[in-house]
Amino acid sequence: MQLNQQTDLAFRILIYLANQPRRSGGDSANADAPALPKIREIADYFGVSYNHLMKVANLLATRGYVRARRGKGGGLELARAPETISLGEVARDVECHWHLVECFGQGSRCPIRNGCRLAPIFAEALEAFWTVLDRHSLADIARVSGVEMPITLHRTGTPPHARPQGT
Repeated sequence: MQLNQQTDLAFRILIYLANQPRRSGGDSANADAPALPKIREIADYFGVSYNHLMKVANLLATRGYVRARRGKGGGLELARAPETISLGEVARDVECHWHLVECFGQGSRCPIRNGCRLAPIFAEALEAFWTVLDRHSLADIARVSGVEMPITLHRTGTPPHARPQGT
């Protein structure tokens, strides 16, 4: 099983945003508030397509995970606290299907589907996958209690993936 690129990018966006300084009360008009990250900044940081990231950011905004602000001072921010964003919820919202094998989908033509013993095993494995993802939140992978940040993001200079070796 492999997550699609859209899900991977969704998790990257959420991790990046979770590691940004939080705005007090979500006040985007506050002149002292840190600048919101732009989609271009996030795309450059991860070395991914701006167009792909734009589509995923729009999906995350539609689903209520992020807020996209336009204009001067605009950018992306989390719409919910990281502790309330379940990894399983995000994956379910972003992935287009969860058909591990053909018989999980509509219109299966498998000749052994009625007596197959493999499909229930795959269904059990998929349920275990969801159980684990549902047990974890964005806070578990991005930051803990707003203090510990296992990931260091560099908002200025060259992103780590673009630096020459040995620097």
